[in-house]
Amino acid sequence: MNIQDVRKCAQYFKDNYVECFYIVTTYNDNSFILVGEKNNFPHLMGIKRNVYTSNGYARGKKLYDDIMNNVPISRRIIPNRIANGSKMYKKVLNFCSSTDVLWHNRGPLAINYNSNLSTKKLNNVSILLVDLGSGYMSGWQENKVVVISEEVNLKKYCFSSWIDELNGSTRQKEKYMPNQDIEFIRSVLQFDNRSELKNQKQYKYSRDKKIDILRSIERNQSNLLINNRNEWQYKKIAQEEGIKCKINNIQY
Repeated sequence: MNIQDVRKCAQYFKDNYVECFYIVTTYNDNSFILVGEKNNFPHLMGIKRNVYTSNGYARGKKLYDDIMNNVPISRRIIPNRIANGSKMYKKVLNFCSSTDVLWHNRGPLAINYNSNLSTKKLNNVSILLVDLGSGYMSGWQENKVVVISEEVNLKKYCFSSWIDELNGSTRQKEKYMPNQDIEFIRSVLQFDNRSELKNQKQYKYSRDKKIDILRSIERNQSNLLINNRNEWQYKKIAQEEGIKCKINNIQY
């Protein structure tokens, strides 16, 4: 693995994050915008800020542009051979599968991540999108509120972290869930840079899938946030299956 693999990731980042944006809705009637910013790309590749700033790059955006434009990059930033098992190797290896969390998720959850409640610390993450089936996760940092109209505002989040627990245990795939507020993802809408709809996905949950996720919530002492229209279904399942979990801050 070398700079060419990082360039493939940079192109993927441009096509799927920089030149488009996503609106995600949840079954808690929550909606938010997801975007990718060039300045965050080095971090997504496992390149530390102090490494690129001490080697001629004041901002991650400039490093991203040079990677995309085939400008020679210092080996102190990206070595000729990225060592197997290194943080950069792990980040680069499956980055081009990162959108699977949006489109092919087998356990699609949005974790409202509060680092003060977690023993597993994530920096600069406000929302963590999780695939409990695969172990893929993407972290997003709250950026600002986008004003749609006088009555409608949406929070905007920037892509800040990429975690691959594809070969991890159940505990590793759930490691950021303990004590957190959890929401079921309902839909994903992708728009291009002209705000035209490119793709969309609707998530529906079978009873078995609801049971699986409620058991994950029970194991991790999490709190499921769900709207009033759907709350009764999850309460009923929890009671029928003997799942001792918290729903809308009430323990069942």
